[in-house]
Amino acid sequence: MIDEKYFDELKEKLTELEEKRDELLGESIRITRLSKETIYSIIRGDFGRAKEKIETMDNLVKQLKEKIRQYPWFYNTISICFQEYAEAKILYYFIKENRIPTHEEIGIDEVSYINGLIDFAGELSRKATEEMIKNNIEFAMKAKEIIEYIYLKMLYMEFKNYDLRRKVDYIAGVLNSLKEKIFYKTLFKQK
Repeated sequence: MIDEKYFDELKEKLTELEEKRDELLGESIRITRLSKETIYSIIRGDFGRAKEKIETMDNLVKQLKEKIRQYPWFYNTISICFQEYAEAKILYYFIKENRIPTHEEIGIDEVSYINGLIDFAGELSRKATEEMIKNNIEFAMKAKEIIEYIYLKMLYMEFKNYDLRRKVDYIAGVLNSLKEKIFYKTLFKQK
């Protein structure tokens, strides 16, 4: 038989791990929320607020990455926040600097980056729609080109992962929707 004390120690350790998982999950949720707030600020053109949120996220992501090194088995539980972080950072860089940063620049893994890049296409389409409302067709045309570029690069990747393949189809839908909006906006453009 195993000593009863052993099971007490196991129970204590598992309780500690559950508490750590909850802590990491809470931090992940906070990063995800900040990402959404950042994207909303960017789409509205409030870059001061977006920059503040990004700086906060940068610090939180750095801390979370340190913690996840100690508890790598919880990575899949919290990894969505890295994808959301990438999405917000890519949108910020694109709007502010007219470029798409690499995963190294953002400081995340390749899978989170790819997921964030794909989701960026949807947010860029949202921004393009907002710009079309302001009659900024040039921005929408540029966004269409970028989304098309991302779509073709994602097709090139030939993902075997079902979720990634499904997200590539999502980009195709985003692209088609934006093309349709541009078509109608230019068709009925007031002269």
